[in-house]
Amino acid sequence: MALTRSTLYMLLSTIAFILVFSAISTYVPPGSSWFWLISILYILIFMTFATIIPRLTTKRKAMEIKGSVVAKASSEEILNLMSRDMELGKELSRQSMFMILMLIVPLLMWFIFAGMIQSYLLQPFMTNSEHYMRFLGYVIFYSLLIGIIRGVTYLTTPKKLIMLVNSYEIRSDGIKAGNLVIKFPIDERRYSVEINAHRGFFEIYDKTTRYAYRFYISDADKVRIALGKYGKIR
Repeated sequence: MALTRSTLYMLLSTIAFILVFSAISTYVPPGSSWFWLISILYILIFMTFATIIPRLTTKRKAMEIKGSVVAKASSEEILNLMSRDMELGKELSRQSMFMILMLIVPLLMWFIFAGMIQSYLLQPFMTNSEHYMRFLGYVIFYSLLIGIIRGVTYLTTPKKLIMLVNSYEIRSDGIKAGNLVIKFPIDERRYSVEINAHRGFFEIYDKTTRYAYRFYISDADKVRIALGKYGKIR
């Protein structure tokens, strides 16, 4: 996986999560009634920052797209186009099942492996009277758990997750769809582009995130010319 800004942010936020949660576990034992209260407060704060910061950086990026409008579609137009795609419902149903599995599997992995790691690998750390040894034990504990869960999640995640775009503008310097911005020329090392004239959409697949951004279109030839001319898509 390429070290993009989003990948680096995810890595740094994971390290911060591990270090802070290890400190909480070290000084407030998991058996304590305070542990769950402090943990829930920390998770809420962590999730809030994890949600807000990427949006702020995306908004700054979105302001950079100022080229002339080549093609665009409103939400009403896109809804009308989507209603004509008879295969979309089946695709979204299959994807919903996978998304449910992606929520259940990490929880199962946590309960299955948490006890095993503590009992067989980290017991000498957890029972040590020195705080720094317990802290090190919890760092190893959460690192292993998160590593296992991320690995299983990566393997069970569908190779393509459809993200429907409800309105967009194709400009001479990029594509703008709300907070989503894809600059021209399109980076073909990260993105691949498919135009499906029969079903009436073009799709930009992000190889880094596995997201397939789907843009429904009324004029496939116009979009193909625009992506070739400005996006440099062959």
